[in-house]
Amino acid sequence: MKKQMKITSSEFEACLETLEGPIVVAVSGGADSLALLLLAHEWARQNGERIIAVTVDHGLRADSKNEAQQVQKWAQMRGIEHVILEWTGEKPATRLQETAREARYQLLTRWCKNNQISTILLGHHQQDQEETFWLRLSSGSGLDGLSGMKRRIVRDGITFLRPLLGFSKERLKATLIAENQQWIDDPSNQSSNFFRGRLRTFLEGEGLSPQRLKNTMEKLQVDVDFIHDALQKVIPTIVHVNEGGYLTLKKKTFDDLHPALAKRLLPFLMQWFSGAKYSPRSTQVAAILQKLKTPDAFTAGGIYWAPRQEDILLLREVSAIKEKLPFSQLHQNTLWDNRFWIDHEIKDIVSRETFLAPLGSAPGLKKEINSSIPRRAWPTLPALWVKGKVVSIPHFRYNIENEMDHRKFFYLKPLFHDSLRFTI
Repeated sequence: MKKQMKITSSEFEACLETLEGPIVVAVSGGADSLALLLLAHEWARQNGERIIAVTVDHGLRADSKNEAQQVQKWAQMRGIEHVILEWTGEKPATRLQETAREARYQLLTRWCKNNQISTILLGHHQQDQEETFWLRLSSGSGLDGLSGMKRRIVRDGITFLRPLLGFSKERLKATLIAENQQWIDDPSNQSSNFFRGRLRTFLEGEGLSPQRLKNTMEKLQVDVDFIHDALQKVIPTIVHVNEGGYLTLKKKTFDDLHPALAKRLLPFLMQWFSGAKYSPRSTQVAAILQKLKTPDAFTAGGIYWAPRQEDILLLREVSAIKEKLPFSQLHQNTLWDNRFWIDHEIKDIVSRETFLAPLGSAPGLKKEINSSIPRRAWPTLPALWVKGKVVSIPHFRYNIENEMDHRKFFYLKPLFHDSLRFTI
């Protein structure tokens, strides 16, 4: 077998974007993330930047705490800052790996936001990319899924970067060996209890060509990038975001869209409303596209869809709004129902019993209301409640207590809040 060469500093730097520290490196203790940490540490040293290694202890195995502490010792021996985050609470009996992955994301994101850090480096490598292709193929993914993990994504204001996607696991291990650095092998990676473990065993046994698959995925990614560029250009010509937290689509322009763009536009709009981290299933999108060809209104994906003569109205479905926000707990600007940013300073001018919830039917309003916002959208508007009664509707400048205008504390989320989001 040909001896593998370690990854050089120049190779690694060529895979980075223009980064400004501090930067978090997610480190599990495996060969991939530890190689990433050493490479990032050398890059930071040469460029005068600061990195912080962060390890999430999922608590799923008896040795997980000791392993996290071992990673911390390795990092500190090299003068690298290190933090351990613990996933506490009850663990699910099913979909364990998926839930753990989401918990890791939530912990990393929260820690970064609390520490004013906007970039996280992830250690996914070439074999991870190959597995992603086969996993998504087995689940019936389309072009977007089969193009693999993205090198760069933005979720919830945090940039996740994967600089090692073009490097093999063997080269990562060679990098560690050259640096005399040990690593931890996670037995769950090869366990037949999980699909990824079974898939690794199958791919190794079949000897499927990594280079051929890599070439195929790169071709798919070119097509995906082209389609998404076209979508971003066409969205402003079709979609209008209204101050009342609803969307309108120009009907004729939407009807004239190429199917490849239409079936990507709807998930984007649905995620704007819901904040879901994963796109809706293609079957649900196809069903919505079919229904939009009729004049009848319907609900789907937490949205009320109402085709009209000139446009299509997309309203938040009232029953999908679960969020009630006590203003006494408002300590920072907060996104409510994934549509409206709330300025936390409002809590200083309202009573402690005030909470935010959808207007709903809200009978017994004491003033006549005139508004350009469609009546069907009124129940979805944010309203201030005290002891079961509406005291203020900011979008109507309706306030029964005084003449204070609460509207200035509410900001509509832009359409491209997180741009076209992808999953990790």
